[in-house]
Amino acid sequence: MVDVWKYVVKMKAPSPVSYVSAILLIVFTAGVYKQLTLTQKTANNCEMTFMFEYPHFVEISVPMNRGKYNLYAYTEGQTMEKIKSMKFYGTPVIFIPGHSGSYRQVRSIASVNIRKMYHIQSNIKFDFFTVDLNEEYSAVFGGVLLQQTAFVSQCIDTIIKTYEHDYKPTSIILIGHSMGGIIAKGLFIDPLFDTNLVELIITLATPHRPLFLADHYMDSYYDQVEKIWGNGLDKPRSSFLSNISLLSIGGGHRDLMVWPCLTYTPHADINALSLAIPGVWTSTDHQCILWCKSLVKSIVRVLFDSAESDSDDTIYEWRKKVSTYHFDKRSNGKWFHSNLHPVTVKLNEPNVIEWNETYKLQRSISLEKGTAMPIVIHLPLVEKSLNYEMTAEAVNIDYHDWVFSCKPDYRSKKHCLFGTNWSSNSTISVSKFMKRRHITLKLPDVHKLGHSNLVFKIKNTKKPTALNIDMYEASDRTNEITWRFWYGVFNRYLLWNVNVFETIQYKTILHGWPDSICMHCVYNVHMVPIKCSKKNHHAVSKFIVPWTQGILHGITSDTYVEPLRISLENIPLSNATNDPYLQFILDPKCNYRIELELSIMDTIGTIGLKYGLTFPSYIGIIILLVLSNQFSQLANSTKDDCSIYHNSLPSIIRVFKTLAITICFLTVMQNQWPNINKPIGGIDWLGHPLKAMIFSSLLYCITNSFMYFATVALWMMMLFWGKAINELLVRFIMKTLRKNATLSDWILYGFGKLPIAVSMIAILISYNTCGTVGLIISAFFYYFLLCTMVQDCIDQLIYYPIIFFKEYFMKGEKPGLNLSLTSIHLHFSLFLLWLLICGCHLPCSIEWARNYHHSKSLDPDPSLITSLILNTCAGIMWQMDIPKRNL
Repeated sequence: MVDVWKYVVKMKAPSPVSYVSAILLIVFTAGVYKQLTLTQKTANNCEMTFMFEYPHFVEISVPMNRGKYNLYAYTEGQTMEKIKSMKFYGTPVIFIPGHSGSYRQVRSIASVNIRKMYHIQSNIKFDFFTVDLNEEYSAVFGGVLLQQTAFVSQCIDTIIKTYEHDYKPTSIILIGHSMGGIIAKGLFIDPLFDTNLVELIITLATPHRPLFLADHYMDSYYDQVEKIWGNGLDKPRSSFLSNISLLSIGGGHRDLMVWPCLTYTPHADINALSLAIPGVWTSTDHQCILWCKSLVKSIVRVLFDSAESDSDDTIYEWRKKVSTYHFDKRSNGKWFHSNLHPVTVKLNEPNVIEWNETYKLQRSISLEKGTAMPIVIHLPLVEKSLNYEMTAEAVNIDYHDWVFSCKPDYRSKKHCLFGTNWSSNSTISVSKFMKRRHITLKLPDVHKLGHSNLVFKIKNTKKPTALNIDMYEASDRTNEITWRFWYGVFNRYLLWNVNVFETIQYKTILHGWPDSICMHCVYNVHMVPIKCSKKNHHAVSKFIVPWTQGILHGITSDTYVEPLRISLENIPLSNATNDPYLQFILDPKCNYRIELELSIMDTIGTIGLKYGLTFPSYIGIIILLVLSNQFSQLANSTKDDCSIYHNSLPSIIRVFKTLAITICFLTVMQNQWPNINKPIGGIDWLGHPLKAMIFSSLLYCITNSFMYFATVALWMMMLFWGKAINELLVRFIMKTLRKNATLSDWILYGFGKLPIAVSMIAILISYNTCGTVGLIISAFFYYFLLCTMVQDCIDQLIYYPIIFFKEYFMKGEKPGLNLSLTSIHLHFSLFLLWLLICGCHLPCSIEWARNYHHSKSLDPDPSLITSLILNTCAGIMWQMDIPKRNL
């Protein structure tokens, strides 16, 4: 029995490097799988918004509409008849959906806005409009971006004209989800667009830099957007955009489509993640960000508070204060106004309990049954407090203003008549039971005012109330660690061992993390209670990154434990000088052990998702290196022979040598021309030779192992399923041409003998429909040719014993087995390259198929030129007997 695999494939045994690569591939796949199933395995803490009345979408005619896009006005309940009669009175808010997004996704924000308007009986009104962009795949096909931008611009003009003269708006608000946020920013590319029309842009889960550059149209569009909006470094925002507020909100680690590093943009007024927004404190996935009730409410509050100012600030400054309060530093209530925290407050109120403290650094006041009368606590500052800080935790204290500093009245020498209000420096904190607010003050700032007392107010209430105060020398509660990415790999790394009671604040500065090899490594911070003097306890951990807004939280209590998940998602700006740090607000009745642990699988999964989109590049590199080796074998061989794909893989030494030369070259170019390498997707190693070497080598090994198994599977399909594929093609031709099997078989046979005809048909189809369709047709035919070539070799092997018997015993001659596999091996490698090109252009064919009822051809078509060139070359190559030594 002839061993077909041995004679046809002739594959060498895998090298030790191949086994290591296979292990890396398995671990990598497991990590990515864990990240992809994260949203299913972990609870979604977002409560869904619900409708009070049935939503209606009223279509509005837009001039010069191409037919596939539409504009709608949203309405429900009492406003329906007014909207149907095209009567609008409020500020227009336009919702722009993103990649494959529906215009109906506006209903959560719009419905909550309408309910809020009725609930607070406000004179402020908003009219919601939504754009139907045909659910196009704008994140993977850049050819639609300019078309969508032009239509949204037409929609804005139409909406303004729809209003009656007395109610004609002077500005509009844009809310863009996913790629809709890029469309909102791209409106200003057109020099004829009136920039004064837009006052506020809110982007939700928007990739402000591309996940990957699918085509040159997307690259050009992003370049034009960056040209006017700037990059936060050497390119400032254009002057005509200076009064437009841009708020960017990301979903956090649950959003597997647009990662936090992509939602961050340096030219935004506010960059926030949903899990860091006060009152939200939960990560959202890519769709959940539109209906998460707590987040939607925060956005609606920003709209209402921004619309009405009672201060002397400019509109732009007022909007920034409002958005900072709701998305970053909310000190107490749900609504913001200019006099939320008056600078000076009267302290000697009647009917209060005056509580004078001694010089004590730590103090905890717990009122489990509340208090019948308000309590005012006077805390004198010690004389040596110039280098001290004060951290306080207010539990269930409902006063807007609760912490002050003052100088005692010269008569009483203990009490103050008036005090300076520091409550605006406090922030509400995540909590599993009872409302909590935290504040940290540098006491030198208090001394600069000439004040010597801190004053705290506790409101009369029947609820359990507590106040924890901790004064300390800053250096005693701060430690600084020089970051090493391997911290917490094998054992948890100890940050603090707190073995004293009454202290509540500790801080750890993470020096050098942005410059470490693995900036995207994921860690969990654990606060383990060692000993507690009471049953109920509650501690909060915070992660603060100075160059972004928002604070990430973790919780440890007697009933609930949620470790703080930390990772550096954003590249720091060049002028960033402060390091990220951890802050711990502990329960004063407990001792804690605070530890850091590297989450290996989360780190692998995060790196895999962020860097995984570079795999097509590595696949292309591997195929080109294999072809290079095969051409070298042909040049050096006397028999025109080259080995199979697996035996032509380059040695690891050659790979590293090529990689080292390339990295050195790119580093020199990066230093000479800093803007030549633009960060794309999650790639952050540009300009860092060591990072580039490590991660490029890792990704190469993983991709190489994947390609090894994929090509083995492809060979097995050609060897054992060749005839089945032939029959499948015959049946396809039968159904397409409605001919019998014999004629279809002859047609297929004719195409095999005259492949240039297939090439010409593919070119015609490409020109009249979509280039990728022509590439796919040729790919199927190429695979058929390969199967036919392999099947011919197998037939020779199968029939060789009969021929041998006939020739040797009847004629006395020993026949030779002349199997030339060179052509198969070379065509197999070229076929892999063809498949890669088809895969890269696949979004074009998907977009063509979705819009086929609007247009028979794709316009614009990034794949057309590629298809024409490749099919022309394929027609020549298939017709010739290659390889030829002298060609």
